[in-house]
Amino acid sequence: MNKKDLLQAVLAGLENDLRRQQAANSQASAGAIDGEARAETKWDTCGLESSYLARGHAQQFKALAADVHELRMFTAPVFSGLPIDLGALIEVELDKEKMLFFLLSCAGGTELCIDGLDVTVITPESPIGAVLFRKKQGDTFSFRAGSSGRVLSVC
Repeated sequence: MNKKDLLQAVLAGLENDLRRQQAANSQASAGAIDGEARAETKWDTCGLESSYLARGHAQQFKALAADVHELRMFTAPVFSGLPIDLGALIEVELDKEKMLFFLLSCAGGTELCIDGLDVTVITPESPIGAVLFRKKQGDTFSFRAGSSGRVLSVC
C-alpha cells in the first residue's frame, strides 16, 4: 500500500471538510448580520447566538486549515526497523483481529478504504496511538480494559 496515496486521501477528506466548514461559517455570519436577527426585546438573542456560532465555525475553520497545511508539507518516512512515529503505517493484531492504522498528527478517526483494505488514521493522543507510539515490529501491547495485541508490521 502506498502511503503517498493514503496521505492524499486523508488530505482530500480534510479539504472537503474545510469547504463545508467555510460554507457553515458563511451561513452563520449572514444570519448574525441579517436585519431580521436584530433584537426586538432584551430576551431576543437570535443575532447574538448566530454570531457565537459564526465565531465557532471560524475557529474550527482556522484549525482545520492549519491541519491541511501541515499535511501538505508532510512526507511520510520509511520505517525499516525504526520505532513507530508520525507517518507510520502499522498493521496490528488486536484481540485476534488484524487492523491497519496510519499514524498522523491530525485527522484522527478518519477511515479509508485503499486497495480493498480498511485503514484508520490515528494520532499519538488517541488511546491506540499512545500505546503504539515508539513500539517496533513484533512488540506486544495491552490496554487496561484487557485487550492486547501485537505489532505485525511497520512501514
